[in-house]
Amino acid sequence: MKIQKLTLEQCAECETLVKIPHRLYNHIANCPNCHHTLEKGNAWNLRRCAVIALAVLILLPFALTFPLMSIDLLGMPVHATIWGGVWKMAVEGYAYTAFMILLCSVVAPIAFVLLILTITAQHLIGQRPRYTLIFLGKIQEWVMFDVYFVALAVAAFKIKDYASIEFSIHLSAFVLATLLITLLFSKIDLKQAWAYFYPEYRPLASDYPHPPSLCPVCDFTFDENIIDLKGRHRCPRCESNLDVPDKIKLQRVWAALIAGAIMMIPANLLPISATGLAGSVSADTLMSGVITFMKMGSYAVAAIVFIASIAVPFSKVAILFYLLLAIHYKWKHSIHLQIKLLHYVHFVGRWSMLDLFVLALMMSLLERGNILSFSVGDAAFFFGSAVFLTMIASSNLDARMLWRVHYQYEKEKEETKA
Repeated sequence: MKIQKLTLEQCAECETLVKIPHRLYNHIANCPNCHHTLEKGNAWNLRRCAVIALAVLILLPFALTFPLMSIDLLGMPVHATIWGGVWKMAVEGYAYTAFMILLCSVVAPIAFVLLILTITAQHLIGQRPRYTLIFLGKIQEWVMFDVYFVALAVAAFKIKDYASIEFSIHLSAFVLATLLITLLFSKIDLKQAWAYFYPEYRPLASDYPHPPSLCPVCDFTFDENIIDLKGRHRCPRCESNLDVPDKIKLQRVWAALIAGAIMMIPANLLPISATGLAGSVSADTLMSGVITFMKMGSYAVAAIVFIASIAVPFSKVAILFYLLLAIHYKWKHSIHLQIKLLHYVHFVGRWSMLDLFVLALMMSLLERGNILSFSVGDAAFFFGSAVFLTMIASSNLDARMLWRVHYQYEKEKEETKA
């Protein structure tokens, strides 16, 4: 039996040193302490990812500009498109809200696939994609085609009582693009790409005697001690600054979280939309919109909207406050529960954009008129700002700070026993 060479990896979450095989084939290496994925042996190579990215790029013009569904309004067909909803929202005075929707539904998906194709082009011309890889790692969480797909279903339920709905054949392009982007998320491995383009930065041997350093940006475990002209410790591979103190990181999280929590107040008190029917205008807040769905008998849709627009944003804020206080006051709580809560915040954060996507679709379908009209309320901007700020807060909260509190507690417990 051939013995595989072992390398030393430091877990990006709990900082545990783990020995793993140098090359994994159809296997995944997880940290034995926190179960964080260290290496993926089932990731696709760059060429295969580029083919899927090219297919998505071909589909995007159809998915973004062609009708996804349409209604028959007094004998006049009205079509809903992703771009049309953003444009109508912008020209009717809600430019900032439209920009947030544009960023997540148009700009981020296009940038995501273009970055993958750019990396492939840089490989062909022999150029190293340092900044391209860094930007690709940061933009993934802002690609929200899957959230928009659910918003499409919610908007259809919301409009069906006003007019008959027909789904366009072009919806298939949007669905296929969503599936392919989701596939790319699961198969692309930035750590593998870094190792491919920078082969001179080899992993450490399993018997390396000294504590190594870890770069949280490119996930590289290394032993070099590189200092720039300003005296800052930098990663030798991606050149990221590694000397940002935990105090500064926490200040960034606190600032974004407090601002997001403040935005949640007007987001829930002010109307988020107003629907006019035959001269009668009804304004809905987030909660009243859920109650309206329940009165219509659409309990499943009411549950989706309640979870995405009310339960998730408030739970995100509460969990982030708890984790920050746990770090500050060094609470001796279950570390595994805290890490699960942090993973929950990372996973559900983007789904809060569901309500804004529904508003964009409604704007695209229900134009202002004497019989039936729809407009966005003042709460939409505050709600979108709260979603963005809490996502920024969660992305800046480093799990290693929670683990360090846990390790300190374990060390004190052992010293007490001794």
